[in-house]
Amino acid sequence: MLSPTVSQSTFDENSGDLLDLLTDGWNDSLKTKITGLKWTREYLARLTSLPLDKLLHEPLELEEQQAKIKHDSQQLAFREYPSFLQVQTCRQQVKETFDSLDGQLSNFLSTMPKLQEACESFRAQAKEIREEHEKINSVLEYQSVLTDLLEIPQLMTTCVRNGYYSEAMDLASHVRLLQVRYPLPIIKNIQQQVQASSDLMLVQLISHLRKSIRLAAAMNVVGFLRRMDIFESETELRMVFLRCRHDFLQQRLARIRRDVSEDARQRSLDAFEYLKRFIDVMREQMFEIGTQYISIFSNEQSTLLPDYMVQVIELIRTTLNTYLPMIEDTSSLSSVLTQLQYCGMSLGRIGLDFRHIF
Repeated sequence: MLSPTVSQSTFDENSGDLLDLLTDGWNDSLKTKITGLKWTREYLARLTSLPLDKLLHEPLELEEQQAKIKHDSQQLAFREYPSFLQVQTCRQQVKETFDSLDGQLSNFLSTMPKLQEACESFRAQAKEIREEHEKINSVLEYQSVLTDLLEIPQLMTTCVRNGYYSEAMDLASHVRLLQVRYPLPIIKNIQQQVQASSDLMLVQLISHLRKSIRLAAAMNVVGFLRRMDIFESETELRMVFLRCRHDFLQQRLARIRRDVSEDARQRSLDAFEYLKRFIDVMREQMFEIGTQYISIFSNEQSTLLPDYMVQVIELIRTTLNTYLPMIEDTSSLSSVLTQLQYCGMSLGRIGLDFRHIF
């Protein structure tokens, strides 16, 4: 008796031969498909295991099963006809949807470069807006400081116009320091406005020296001019002081100047009155100029004041030479001489006695 393993191996070989025989003449793709199915080999195994009477009856059973399957398929098609129509409709709609989606996807892909450019442009604009927003936030954060900074020129002008020169100089010094630490256009603009106010302050200070001024006020003005540090040397400052005080002297002399009459007697009286006022003005102003100069510039080592006084005395000499010949009255001449001697004696208190000259 043969073993089961040998019988099974023999059966597989016979099934394979039978399958090759049945599929002989088929095309390769169909033959490969059929021979590769497990069901095919199982059915051949079943056929070869049937007795003869059942094997002969097998075709009839297959026909009956085929008829039954066909009938069931027809019934199913009739019963599920609406479903088949709906499935076909859905299939067509799905196909159309996929076609439309393919077209839209193509359009989307074609617009991608423009979309990318738009995104890049948006990102650049958003970056600018963000930076601008950050600047605005910074301005808001330091609003009080910026307000104080922008109000410096106006405050400087107010101080100068109201005579608060010390405060104005403090503001100017603060702005100069800011310009060194923060060389920005806005700081430069503020510094220019402050400089304009400083120029106005310089004009005002010098104008004070060209008017009637007391010693204390004159010392303050000179102190402010020193603090402004606009003169190259102390000598230049002293020359400016003498020039301004001399301008005021000329103003005083201009106010007393009068026309001389053509009549000899009246001309003598006019000359006498003018010389009296002239000597009084010169005595007052020379004494005031000398006193203020010596007090303000206490460490004087130059010859500016003596040289200036020599020029003023020369002015006195010139005036005397012009008007004395016009005075015919001897008593008037004596009065003028006495007044002139008193002037020299008064100026002698500050070392300007010029009586020996006349």
